Amino acid sequence: MTQTARDDDTQTETVSRRTSGKVLWLTLSRPDMGNALSRATMADLIQALASAEDDPDVRVIVIASTGRIFSAGHDIFEMAPGGDEAATRAAQRDVLEDCKTLMLKIMRLDKPVIACVQGVATAGGAQLVSACDLAVAAHSARFCTPGVNFGGFCTTPLIGIGRNIHRKHAMEMALTGDMVSADEALRFGLVNRVVPDDDLVDATEDLAQRIARRGPEGIRHGKAAFYAQAEMPIDDAYILAIDKMIDACACDDAREGLTALQRKEKPIWDRE
Repeated sequence: MTQTARDDDTQTETVSRRTSGKVLWLTLSRPDMGNALSRATMADLIQALASAEDDPDVRVIVIASTGRIFSAGHDIFEMAPGGDEAATRAAQRDVLEDCKTLMLKIMRLDKPVIACVQGVATAGGAQLVSACDLAVAAHSARFCTPGVNFGGFCTTPLIGIGRNIHRKHAMEMALTGDMVSADEALRFGLVNRVVPDDDLVDATEDLAQRIARRGPEGIRHGKAAFYAQAEMPIDDAYILAIDKMIDACACDDAREGLTALQRKEKPIWDRE
């Protein structure tokens, strides 16, 4: 599948940006550093996501990477202990707070975000996959929470991973530090589908374009409601979902969709 670039395609030192119709691809571009989630990388991703949220020409975002590693997680040079314990703890907290901001930005963005995973996603890299709404993985992809292998524990990555997969699978990953295959990640629920390596970009693009053809207002209401209700008792979840569904039914996209259905036509979401 050919991806058509727009004139506003740009690249920072850590993240490249390209568009294909109404799909924005954000690609981690530091393979020499394992596409680590350094503070600079996270800042660039957060800024790019914020810009995409305000861009009506973007309906779906894909997060991908270059090289053999999707993301090695946090930059070890930013997390390594130093001589001053207080300064080290403060620096580590800054990194982890930035990571929290990035993960919540993805979840709270009013547009779908898809992870396109090749190679290895470890620790914060696996956490990044878990924060995305959907994930497509190459058959050779691997996932790992290796903190225990180095005397630590992947506590913050487990927040997202543990909300994607059963807690026993999450704890097995965290307690063993072992690699999980793409097929296992699919069985666990960390990814939506596994495709041959050579088909990864096309399969992700196809999924993104299919979603981009749906009504953006309904998706905006629906994504927000889904994540909000997931943390609620079921009675409260129904109260929220009913209100949000009524709001969605009142939007222009819903009127267009119902009118098109009655006329047996395809809806036109950009109708003026």
